[in-house]
Amino acid sequence: MELKVLESAVTELAEDQKATGNQLETLTTQAKELGEKVDSFGDKLSNLQVFAPAVDTAPISRQLAEHFQKIAEILEMQPKNVIKQYRFLLFPTDNTDYYYRIIFGRLFGWGVLILLCTYLFSLGQQYIETTTAASNRRYYYETYQDAWIRLDSLLDAPGRKKMEKAMLKAEKNQ
Repeated sequence: MELKVLESAVTELAEDQKATGNQLETLTTQAKELGEKVDSFGDKLSNLQVFAPAVDTAPISRQLAEHFQKIAEILEMQPKNVIKQYRFLLFPTDNTDYYYRIIFGRLFGWGVLILLCTYLFSLGQQYIETTTAASNRRYYYETYQDAWIRLDSLLDAPGRKKMEKAMLKAEKNQ
């Protein structure tokens, strides 16, 4: 009896082994077939060229243009607030940096230059007046000196004494 049980167990195992061998063979053939299919799909996919049709945006742009036209018409029909302003501005509201660059860069420099020129002009005028007064004094001095010398040469001793007294008196009065 043991021998029969052992035989039946071994035959059962052999049959199971054959069945698993058959299943293994069918699985390997199926795996090969699937691999070939995947390779063929990969080749087809790499050779596949898809051409997308050009997008026609004309209808969309027409719709947008119509809507923009309607919006523009609506905005034009709206009442507009008009404010009249009469202002005298010493300092501008826009471009203040440019304004200050003009004022302090150009006008301030020109103003200083004009003041300097007027000061130099007044100094020149004073110089001219002082030189004119000095030349007039020199002229009168030379004229009086010539007259004194002529008188001195024409007068005698008592006349000279009178002239010296007049000279001393004139010096004291100064």
